[in-house]
Amino acid sequence: MTNEIDFDIAIIGCGAAGTAAALAAAEKAKEQNQNLKIAILERADFDHRGGNTRWTAAYMRMEDIDTPAPNFVEDMLVFSNHYGDKNYIETLHQNAGPTLRWVESKGVEFDYLPTMFLTASKPRLLPVGGGRAIIDNLSLRARALGVEIIYEATAWNLLLDETGAVEGLKIRIKGGESVELKVNAVILAAGGFQGNQEMMAQYIGRDAHKIPPVCEGGYFNKGEAIRMALNLGAKGAGQWDSFHAEPVDPRSKREEAGVMLYPYAILVNQEGKRFTDEGYTTIDEQYEAVARKIFYECTDHVAYMITDQKMFDIPNYEEALQTEQPAIEANTLEELAIKLNIPAETLVNTVTEFNKAVQPGEFLWNKKDGKQAVGITPPKSNWAIPIDQAPYIAYPVISCNVFTNGGIATDIQGRVLSNDNDAIPGLYAAGEMTGLYYGKYPGGTSVLRGLVFGKRAGEHAVDYVASKEKSYS
Repeated sequence: MTNEIDFDIAIIGCGAAGTAAALAAAEKAKEQNQNLKIAILERADFDHRGGNTRWTAAYMRMEDIDTPAPNFVEDMLVFSNHYGDKNYIETLHQNAGPTLRWVESKGVEFDYLPTMFLTASKPRLLPVGGGRAIIDNLSLRARALGVEIIYEATAWNLLLDETGAVEGLKIRIKGGESVELKVNAVILAAGGFQGNQEMMAQYIGRDAHKIPPVCEGGYFNKGEAIRMALNLGAKGAGQWDSFHAEPVDPRSKREEAGVMLYPYAILVNQEGKRFTDEGYTTIDEQYEAVARKIFYECTDHVAYMITDQKMFDIPNYEEALQTEQPAIEANTLEELAIKLNIPAETLVNTVTEFNKAVQPGEFLWNKKDGKQAVGITPPKSNWAIPIDQAPYIAYPVISCNVFTNGGIATDIQGRVLSNDNDAIPGLYAAGEMTGLYYGKYPGGTSVLRGLVFGKRAGEHAVDYVASKEKSYS
């Protein structure tokens, strides 16, 4: 008896996790002389494929290509208040180097390129060409091994057989027509739900529709894959009411238009008052908390970075301002306040009091310098320099959504778990649609885990299909 199928393995999503899964599956099938039909289904067209991965710089929390950053596992557990899956995190740590070597062998180069973090407590390794280089190289290799990529196809329902194993997938193609595919295994790699206003409101809460995705690719991440799995009784994981936040310029049309220069400036709210210690630690370890504060505590969810001409003396300042929009400038603080529509008297008082509070000491732009502003609330712990050299400069700052934290629980092979902690046969998930993060995001781990667990899911799915074929023979 044979099982008539359209695809042995269908992968939903063409980002880092999806392309890694497809290529790893194709390679393993070839090694085992299995002639498997493998396809990637991607909701976007070719020019917009890849979800978040396409647009990201793809920072990796690695000392070098073989070595994760110090305290990798410990940091991830502490940042999550120990809610994170320790076994999953340890597996990520063990497989990070070998997986990046595998990606490198497909034509992706890695290097320590400039980042938007002028101060950092952990190293960041980057693929040359960013996330797009990962997608382009892995998908090209997958296509060479016979993987089919079907664009403008949105998966919307999963079907199980009488034993509870995946057997079918419904997809909606451009124009609205729906097609049912017979499949042996499905790997969900479709990202989070930041592009879905309903789910954002449901899980993140009030005004969540005002949090834009960090890049165009986020708008394609609408959460259907998460819902499909939940509808089958999949277990949820990750902090559903939270997301990875980043401070950006709301005027910008660029992806990831980060405003990461504020530790050398001050941040004020719409009332013209400071609301946070801008310099309490290195930028890579604090920007998410500050972005959250802007969204949850500031009127209209907006803040303003206020500085002066000394900004231009900071080496590599351009790297920390990823917006293409010009600074808002004025010869006086009063004029600047008018341009920002904030109370002029309050802004003048805020800057005056801050300047008085600045303590003597050497300003060191590239590490914590202990140069403080004290006697004000809140104080400033590092990089406190007077704002007194006109023209004055401002940048608006809002919080954007890099990815959502709530998702599907899997084991270390990428198998989707039920609420009873059993694997749902034939169903896998990887990348940002799987739940891992709670509390503070450990920077440089998202694309990395997408690659690691995408590869593992692809390889395990081949074994699963092979075992299923034996049962039919």
